[in-house]
Amino acid sequence: MSKEYAYTSLESDEIRLLELHAGEEDADLQGNLHVFRLPVEDEPADELELFLTRATGVPVPNAPSYDALSYVWGDVVRLWHQIKILQDGKLRHVPIKPNLHDALMRLRRDIEPDGTKMIWVDSVCINQNDIPEKNQQIQKMAMIYNRAERVAVWLGNEDKDSRRAIEFIDRLLRLEDFDLVSNESGSTIEWAALHNLMQRPWFNRRWIVQEISLARTATLFCGGHSVSWLDFSAAVALFVARYRDLRPLFQRSVEFHNHPNYLGEVEALGARSLVDITANLFRKSDEGVVLERVLSLEAVISTLTLFEASNPHDTIYSILWLAHDAEPDSKERYAMAQPQLVRTPIGSPELDHAPSPVAFDGSQQHFASSPESSRVLSSLRESGYFSTAGGTTAVPASQVPQSQVLETQRDTFLKPPIRLKRSSTRSATDHTLKSAESQFEAKPYSIMVDYDTDIYIVFRQFLDFAMSRSRSLDIICHPWAPEPLPNEPELPSWIPLLSSAPFDKKPGSSAYSRVRADSLVGLPGIQRNYNASGKTKIYPSKGFIRGRSLIATGFVLDAIKVRKSAAVEGIIPSGWIDLAGWSGAPDPVPDRFWRTLVGDRGPGGQKYPPAYFALACKWVLERRPRRGNINTNEILMFGQCPSIATEFLHRVQSVVWNRMLVLTEGRKGSKQLLALVPKEAEQGDLICILYGCSVPVVLRRSKKRRATRREDSSARNSTRTTNSRASSSHADLLRHLTNSRVSFSRASSTSHQSDVDIPEDREQHNPDDFENALPVPWESEEQYTFIGECYVHGMMYGEGFKHRKDHGNRLRAFHLV
Repeated sequence: MSKEYAYTSLESDEIRLLELHAGEEDADLQGNLHVFRLPVEDEPADELELFLTRATGVPVPNAPSYDALSYVWGDVVRLWHQIKILQDGKLRHVPIKPNLHDALMRLRRDIEPDGTKMIWVDSVCINQNDIPEKNQQIQKMAMIYNRAERVAVWLGNEDKDSRRAIEFIDRLLRLEDFDLVSNESGSTIEWAALHNLMQRPWFNRRWIVQEISLARTATLFCGGHSVSWLDFSAAVALFVARYRDLRPLFQRSVEFHNHPNYLGEVEALGARSLVDITANLFRKSDEGVVLERVLSLEAVISTLTLFEASNPHDTIYSILWLAHDAEPDSKERYAMAQPQLVRTPIGSPELDHAPSPVAFDGSQQHFASSPESSRVLSSLRESGYFSTAGGTTAVPASQVPQSQVLETQRDTFLKPPIRLKRSSTRSATDHTLKSAESQFEAKPYSIMVDYDTDIYIVFRQFLDFAMSRSRSLDIICHPWAPEPLPNEPELPSWIPLLSSAPFDKKPGSSAYSRVRADSLVGLPGIQRNYNASGKTKIYPSKGFIRGRSLIATGFVLDAIKVRKSAAVEGIIPSGWIDLAGWSGAPDPVPDRFWRTLVGDRGPGGQKYPPAYFALACKWVLERRPRRGNINTNEILMFGQCPSIATEFLHRVQSVVWNRMLVLTEGRKGSKQLLALVPKEAEQGDLICILYGCSVPVVLRRSKKRRATRREDSSARNSTRTTNSRASSSHADLLRHLTNSRVSFSRASSTSHQSDVDIPEDREQHNPDDFENALPVPWESEEQYTFIGECYVHGMMYGEGFKHRKDHGNRLRAFHLV
């Protein structure tokens, strides 16, 4: 058996490319590995030199056109395949997993006889046994995929449905036939085939988001068939727009067991999310070059909840290149920098282009010095890609003018371009635009990629950055974090887990279905549905995470008194109607009840509800059995539901699913509030408004353990040291604030009235001064568990601040654990 291929080291600006050779269908995979330079700047324009001579005298060419492969590695396997490489005149091999073997075999079918194809594939082109090299190359993956001529996506081998699905895509894109296909009983098999294709494992992997999003062009391969990414995206968009209209077709289909909801919730599929996000992550040129990253890291994280990562760290690490305000960093510092390089003058050294007597060279080498690769170089010259004029020896670095030396640099073309300065005379709108522009002009924040770091520290680093930047707490209400590994401790309650996401697959089912209501906060960093905390921002603005605690400022609205059963499976309990006080027809449904059922928002949660929702609600309530529950699913699927009622019920399901309807105590003489809370909420739990959080939240008071007090004390001392250089103006501001505007309630450390009256318009304070201004020491026995977000009717748009003043609810610092 041949020996395994021996990799040699790469410079920080270099990559390897696999030159895959043509072969018979059953022949072993064979190819060459070559080293190229992938420059930070985009491809050289005409008349610019292609080669770069290093201080060692070795000329290195820029990478030629190549494809980049995107695929799923697959699970751990016992049987490995291999690709053969010739090295030092002997056949070597690189072990590859079965799925990659199948992908390369498929791509080889498109290579002309005796031809080759340049491909970048991670498990072959990166030395997987060299951790520093892996860290280095991961930093370059965004550039590698965006520079590729095409991204080839391997979905897997063909099955009974895949061919039908890809052929159906061509039919869907003929818009003149689309309405016919959507109402044709015989089309259910094709719709189901497309649905199955969209559930291939590739669509759910987190790493592939950047690979397909950065692609200039992309082709999806499944067995022997292929479809362009653009055509696939259009077909998915059409499917998502009409999938609910297909339910009558499946209900009439014996083949699909007359199941109207056979497809489940198509909008929950990773393929749908991938199609949506690839259109919105970047601003690209007509040629597909990334000019600007659009979304913040917080927005990207909150958007990609449907995509899985085998390692919890990759929840953050795999998408760092997608955000405009963050970038990956590495402990191997050279991975992010380039050594001194020397441009070769136009008189480039001539290469030896003698033909090789062997089929392929198998040694890894710089491509420019590989005589066996003369055919590829010759084709580049014939295309005018670079000039061959010049001498026959490499130019020593010492003889090259300093003007041709490239200094170490970190900026890439994926960074936002620098904008031209504008006139100093700006209107209010101009200043708003300038403020928006400033986030793109700022240097991205470097996040250390270190898989040895405790997962809580990784998540804490992200939250500290995201919340400091957005000044918002909304991210603690939106599920985004995976469950920690078995040997890891539980995460704090204020890091929401993906287990509380709205959709999941039930045991034995291939389709997604709703298991929880949608998040009320929308998409943090993108879409804000409510404004319960008014114009306030997170307070304190720095140092709000201490140990495993999150410090948040806010006030209590009320406490839960009466609870009714949760709306399990979207079934509205009859007790909800009793709690709302509706006696039945002909009386109108109480305004606060039907508005609570839809979260006082219209379809999608982005607009106020239409007036006809009141009529639709009454129609639905009249459909229930006498004093019985309201099964929203049955009404939708079997109740011959009018379109207006259908729209209303879909919105109701997205708001009430698995939530409880409660009535509050009405503390301090206030009126009782009607609210939707998480099913985990209990009687006596507090409903609070937190600064910087767009929706009310439910908190549960408890007592601190001694270990937690020690952690808080240690974290506080560390923060004090860090912030010891705070400006005197800050201190003066807080001194004035303390003397003139802060009133204390000097209760014992166990009292519930540990409050401080801090003006809502004062948001920028030193966290140490803020701590000192609070009457409650950080060693307080009280701490709070974050139960979740909630909807409180009449308190979603800032009304809580008037409620606080009217009923004397003072501000306090909540320690969330």
